[in-house]
Amino acid sequence: MITELILLFFYTTKHIIMVMKNLILDPHKDQHVLMNHGLIKEIVSLAQINPNDTVLEIGAGSGNLTRELAKYAKKVISFEIDEKFAPFLADLPTNVEMHFKSAWPYIQMPSKQYQKREYNKIVSNLPYSLCEPLFHNLAFLIYDKIILMVPEGFYENIEQNGVFNSFFIAHIELEVDRNEFNPKPDTNSVVINLEHKPNPLIKQDLPLFLRQYIYQHESQLVKNSLREGIITYFQQTKNQNLTKNFVRNILDTIDISSELVNRHPDNFTIYREVSRAFKDFKIE
Repeated sequence: MITELILLFFYTTKHIIMVMKNLILDPHKDQHVLMNHGLIKEIVSLAQINPNDTVLEIGAGSGNLTRELAKYAKKVISFEIDEKFAPFLADLPTNVEMHFKSAWPYIQMPSKQYQKREYNKIVSNLPYSLCEPLFHNLAFLIYDKIILMVPEGFYENIEQNGVFNSFFIAHIELEVDRNEFNPKPDTNSVVINLEHKPNPLIKQDLPLFLRQYIYQHESQLVKNSLREGIITYFQQTKNQNLTKNFVRNILDTIDISSELVNRHPDNFTIYREVSRAFKDFKIE
């Protein structure tokens, strides 16, 4: 066992050194190799991977994280858009399905309806430029676990973003100094455990339900999706059938600016306003 661990250590170290000697990495393409193999093992440990899991990895790079994931998962589906990494990914374990193309068509949700995909977990040192578009699609993914490394600034944006904080709770599991990468990124990173917020219908959380509903129906004006959302909420939680005219009259009394409700939900202010205006809302 000790011999195997020593061999694994030297293999991993040799692999990282080989990558650094033979690759010219482009930080403008989010190409930063995580040098600390101990951190890689911690990231994989956080995902609690078991032999039944299919794991999606976005941005395989040199394959350090890919190899660690493959030790525990039934299958790893990995994407890397830059084929210069191909020589370092040629000897991956047989349970890795490697794609040298953009992951975007694979992760994009065709509609804002909850659905399962082939993978049930995502573990990734995420290309920073993909963070925001990915999160919009994750809002409607049914999953077991998502562990992502993201820049500190993006983590702070999760709580400030009206859409993201309507769907997710992000727990910081690890803080990663920029010096752990080569080349160094401009910012430190954090590893987050991304959880869906509890179902607002089960929790009977009207403000959260309405925030999710208006995003799910962003092609509609806010006033229309609020009306439909209130009707849907009271049907499903209280077994009350409210008429459209009744709800229109209610909305006329709600203190949200007409400028916000008479447009599509393209301004994050509307999500904060919905939380405030419907915090203590009741129908007597």
